[in-house]
Amino acid sequence: MHLIDSLQTALESLANNKLRSFLTALGIIIGVASVIVMVALGTGAQEAVQSRFRGLGSTDLTISTRRQPGFGNQAALTKSITYEETLGLKDLPSIVMVQASLSGTSSVVRGTESLDDTTIQGVAADWITTQNPGYVASGEFFTAYDVEDKSRVAVIGQTVAQQLFPGEDPIGQEIRVNRLRFEVIGLVKELDRPDPRVDPNNSVVIPIATAVNDLFGRDRSVSVRVRVQNESDIPAATTAILNYFRQVHDTPDNQQEDVQVTSLSQITQAQSESAQTFSLLVIGMAIVSLIVGGIGIMNVMMVSVTERTREIGVRLAIGARQWDIVQQFLIEAVALSLSGGVLGVAVGILTIPLLTRYRSDLAATLTWQSIPEAFGVALMVGVVFGLYPAIRASRLDPMEALRYE
Repeated sequence: MHLIDSLQTALESLANNKLRSFLTALGIIIGVASVIVMVALGTGAQEAVQSRFRGLGSTDLTISTRRQPGFGNQAALTKSITYEETLGLKDLPSIVMVQASLSGTSSVVRGTESLDDTTIQGVAADWITTQNPGYVASGEFFTAYDVEDKSRVAVIGQTVAQQLFPGEDPIGQEIRVNRLRFEVIGLVKELDRPDPRVDPNNSVVIPIATAVNDLFGRDRSVSVRVRVQNESDIPAATTAILNYFRQVHDTPDNQQEDVQVTSLSQITQAQSESAQTFSLLVIGMAIVSLIVGGIGIMNVMMVSVTERTREIGVRLAIGARQWDIVQQFLIEAVALSLSGGVLGVAVGILTIPLLTRYRSDLAATLTWQSIPEAFGVALMVGVVFGLYPAIRASRLDPMEALRYE
């Protein structure tokens, strides 16, 4: 029997049992669609992590407090990184930039109007250089003199302006934060809102020295980011930073430093690995679904062999080779699996935009490479799980098969 004839016979057999064929391929459809969607979610998560840190540079380091080992409350006895301590980092070798920031939430008041849960962010004057062009839509950002003088000036977000100054120009007017008066000198442009639960426009940016002295207190730990000249300077800069804080915090030589230095490349790699691990876990679950679908194919093919025993006997009796029988049933199993793969790919491609439409916090990127991979898996499932029924059919005794009722 020629290959074309075997393919035609296999397709006719599947067409004669449409409902059974569809239910058999359902496991393959679900498995392939899951692989397509999960690969897209994993790729989207990795791209989101990379884009989040792409603008920060590979020569940036973050400094944070390290939780000391201990029991009970002793574990929390870690010295804060104060704003005054960060000023000394500028004198360390290889460090070309130091940015300290301090943030919290508070109510912002103007007259009888108030806005709750507003993010109050204290930053240095050069923080504006790390933002996108046009960050300040109107007015101006505060200067280094404002930071040094602990001026009570503020740059507000669009939500703050719309709630407290509806239809008015906020520049030059006053707001109160924690009962302290601040003059509005700038208005931030409308910022994108990737997370619907967080409003980046509900914010007030003030000089960090003002935030430390007037709002949050000198003992409040600040967030620190430093930049070195070259990536090769990172090890030496890390050692210098740890030694600096060991000295200012008076840490004993036999005790670990109470701060830790992390490069942004390490953070990116860790988050990418986490996203990849999650994707592999869910893909593993999808593969289990494919295996279940393959078992269903094997079961249906075994039933088909039993139903067509007399047909197999007739073909063997008139000279069909065992390979012809194997080929016929194997093509039927592969055709069943590949048809499930086609429907699975279609379901997966249609599911991705639906997920991102109703869950805006999900990032999914369809990789066309996953489509031939899904077809390859479906083909393998058809061959592996269709081989045993095909071989069993080819080994039937022609005389016994002809007598089968």
